[in-house]
Amino acid sequence: MATAAGEDIVFEIPVDEQLKSTEFKPFKFQGPFLLPHCGRRRRTNPHMRAFWGATLGFTFAFIGWFAFAPLLPVVRVDLGLCDNNAVIQLLPEDERVEACVCKKQCKSTIASANIAAVSFDVATRFFLGSVIEKFGPVKTDCMLLSFGAIVVSISAFIQSGSQLIAARFFVSCLGSTFVVNQFWNFIMFNNKIIGTVNGTAGGWGNLGGGLTQVLMPAIYALWRSFGLSLSMSWRLSMFFPVSLYVVLVAWLWFCTQDTATGKFQISMLGKTRRAGFSDYIRVCMDYRVFLMIMQYSACFGAELVFNNVLVSHFVDNFGVDLLSAGALAMCFGGMNLFARSLGGVASDWASSRFGMQGRLWIHFLSLFGEAIFLFIFGCIDKSTGGWPVALVVLIFFSIFVNMSEGTSYAIVPYMIPQDLAIVSAVVGAGGTLGAVIATWAFYKYVQDSLLPFKLHACYVMFWALTVPLMRWETLGSMWHNPAKKLVEAPAAQKEEPIAEEQPKHAVEEAQL
Repeated sequence: MATAAGEDIVFEIPVDEQLKSTEFKPFKFQGPFLLPHCGRRRRTNPHMRAFWGATLGFTFAFIGWFAFAPLLPVVRVDLGLCDNNAVIQLLPEDERVEACVCKKQCKSTIASANIAAVSFDVATRFFLGSVIEKFGPVKTDCMLLSFGAIVVSISAFIQSGSQLIAARFFVSCLGSTFVVNQFWNFIMFNNKIIGTVNGTAGGWGNLGGGLTQVLMPAIYALWRSFGLSLSMSWRLSMFFPVSLYVVLVAWLWFCTQDTATGKFQISMLGKTRRAGFSDYIRVCMDYRVFLMIMQYSACFGAELVFNNVLVSHFVDNFGVDLLSAGALAMCFGGMNLFARSLGGVASDWASSRFGMQGRLWIHFLSLFGEAIFLFIFGCIDKSTGGWPVALVVLIFFSIFVNMSEGTSYAIVPYMIPQDLAIVSAVVGAGGTLGAVIATWAFYKYVQDSLLPFKLHACYVMFWALTVPLMRWETLGSMWHNPAKKLVEAPAAQKEEPIAEEQPKHAVEEAQL
C-alpha cells in the first residue's frame, strides 16, 4: 500500500518510495482498460496505463507520420510527378496501373518530401521538453495527436508536389510523441528497469513504422477493390490514421494520468522552474550530450530514412508489387517488436555487472553492427541475390538499429539527471536530424540506387567510433569503471564510499 495525495492507494504493482514502479509487467493489470472504469482504474494502475498510453501514442503517430511513404509509387502517378511513362506492376496481375521509375525531377521532389517528413519534427522535439514541463505528458500527447489528425486530414486533398512537401512537413510533428513516450516512462518507472521499459516502449512505438508499410497499401487495395479510382483510393486511405487519433486522444484524456499521484509537477525533477532557452544551450554544450545526439541520429535517423525509402526501393529495384513491397518493408519495422527492448535489456544487464562501462560497450557494439549490415545491404541488387538476400540482411540491420536506439535511451537518464526532459528532447531531435542529414546528403542527389546506403553506413560507423570518447568522472567510460571509488551523490550533495560488495550499477543510481 502506498500513500498518495493524502489517500491510501493500493497500486496493482510494487512501487518504490517515489511511487515509481519497480516491476515491468505490461500485460499485468486488473479490470478493463476502457472508458467506463477509467476514473477508478487509472488511480490504482497508473504505471501500466502510462506505458500503454506512451506506447500507443507513438505507434499510432507513426501510421499518420509515414502514411504517404508506402503509397508514394501511386501518389507520384496521381500528382503527375513522373519523368517517364514506364509501366511497373504495383498491384496483383489483374490490376496494373501506369507508374514511373522515378528519375531526375521526380526523384528530387520525392526526396524533398522525405526530408520535409522529418524536418518539422526536429524543431518540435527540440522544444518539447519545455512543453512537457508546462502541460505534463498526457496533455502534450493529446495536443500532438489532435494537431496530427487535422494535418493528415488536410493532406488527403493535395494536388501537387509542392503541396505534398508541405503536408509531409507539418505532419512530421507527430514524431515528437517519442519524447513523451520516453519521458513519461522516466517518471513512472524505477531506474533499475528504465532501460528495459523505455526500450520496449520505444520499440513497440517504432513498430508503427512497420505496420504502416502493410496497413496503408492494404487499405488502398481495399478501396480499389470497391471500384474506386487510384486517386480516390489513396486519399480515402489517409483517414484511417485520423480515426485512430480520435479514439486514442479520448482514451488518453479520460483513462491515464501524468504520474502515480496525478498531475505532473516540475519539482518531481528536482527543479524549481521550467526550462528556458539558455537551459537548452547549456545542455547541448555538454560534449557527451552532443555525442549522444549524433549517435542517435545514426540509428533512429537511419530507421526514419528506411521507413521513407524501403517500399519504393523494393518496387523500383527488385520489381516487387506494391503490397509485397509493403510486406517486405514490414519485416524491417517488425524487428521493433523485440530488438529495441533487447538493447535496453542488454544495457541493464551490462550495467548490473559493469556499471556505465557495460552500457557503453553494448551501445558501441550495436552501432558498429548497424553500420556493417547497412553497408552490406547497399551491395545487393538483382544480380547478387535479389530481394530474398536483401531481406535477410535487412532483418539483421534492423535488429542492430533498434538495439542501438534502446541502448541510447538506457544511457540518457545518466547524462544530466536534473535536466532529464531537455536531454530526452534534444537527443530525440537528433534522431530526426539524422534523417534530414542522411536524406539530403546521401539519397537526394546520388543517382545510383545502392551507393546512398554505403555512404550512410560510413556516417553510422563514424559516430559509432565516438562512443569511446564518452566519459563521466563518477561513472567511468568504456575503458574505466570507478565502481570502487567515491562517487558524488547529487541528491545528498556529498560523497559516500561504495561498499566493496555493492552492485556496480549502484554507481549509476548514485549519480541520479
